[in-house]
Amino acid sequence: MNARTKWVDVAKFMAIIAVMIDHTIGILYSDGYIQFFSFYSVSLFILIMGITTMWSYSKNSYDLCKKSLNKCLKILRPYAVATIIYSIFSDRVFNFEAILNRFIHFNASPPFYYVLLYIQLVIISPLLFYVFKIASQKKLGLAIESIAFLVVLGISSLTTNYSNILGVYGGGGKLFGGTYLILLYLGMWFGKYCNRISVNSIIAGILSAISCGCAIAWFYFISHDFFKIDAKIPFGYGLNPPSISLGLYAILVAATLYFLELFLKRFSNGLPQKLMDKIAFIGKHTLYIFLYHCFFLNIVFPRVSAMTEMVIGNWWIKRIVYFTCMIAGSMLIEFILERIHNIVFVAYKSQKERE
Repeated sequence: MNARTKWVDVAKFMAIIAVMIDHTIGILYSDGYIQFFSFYSVSLFILIMGITTMWSYSKNSYDLCKKSLNKCLKILRPYAVATIIYSIFSDRVFNFEAILNRFIHFNASPPFYYVLLYIQLVIISPLLFYVFKIASQKKLGLAIESIAFLVVLGISSLTTNYSNILGVYGGGGKLFGGTYLILLYLGMWFGKYCNRISVNSIIAGILSAISCGCAIAWFYFISHDFFKIDAKIPFGYGLNPPSISLGLYAILVAATLYFLELFLKRFSNGLPQKLMDKIAFIGKHTLYIFLYHCFFLNIVFPRVSAMTEMVIGNWWIKRIVYFTCMIAGSMLIEFILERIHNIVFVAYKSQKERE
């Protein structure tokens, strides 16, 4: 249905940068408004997940159960390895019971709740896709999709307020992610119809600027209102799962990036496109950055600082060093682990063939 577009990976890059900004308060800055600015992060990830899920299922809608299982296994393997690495460095010993407990409760590192959130949304996504597929075969398809959206709203309200899974933090500890389910549905909805959006580059640039302006204005409003508006809506006013205010914030950020790519197509060989290519490349590696940025932030940096007694006095240099190491270091870990996995896979496959 859709070739992978750059804005999707750029959006993932923007989301992971926001995650790291959120987690470095008190280390790289102290202004609460800077942290609040980053609160679109995980909501944007889930929107993009919905879009790419729709594209993937639309290309091949056969055996979605197996496809979903493979997606779960694809994240569980690096998650399991990350849990082992965090546990060994935290405990300074291989303690299987501690590793297993952290693996089950998704708490070897604070961001690991996202793995359980992702798995739950992957499990429910074939059912949502089936609704869209049935709707496509009916004359009143859009009405069916709208009714389904109202059902999703109702389910999300209940699961956000009345569910708990193993005490896991945030959306991971809510059945089907609580309000994240709304964002998944909206992402899939957009993924179905985005091909029908046809605007020239000038209009796209205007729409991107309007979306960006609305995102900034909405951020200013909710950062000062601090979710008072959400107190009147039955989805809560939490940060994770997100309130409706934060969900809308993420949608506006996504719209800005979507129309920005359409606008930048007029500069096909220019600097903006080349810059977008570089950013999109990093965006393809956000899983490992998500898993390991706290490894550098909470384990590597403190120990290196303690051993070397090195202090970076300039805040901007410190920020550049920290963010560069968290991103590049995580991508290096991904490269090393993937190479090890390939070697082990080949070794066991060769052994099996000999037998």
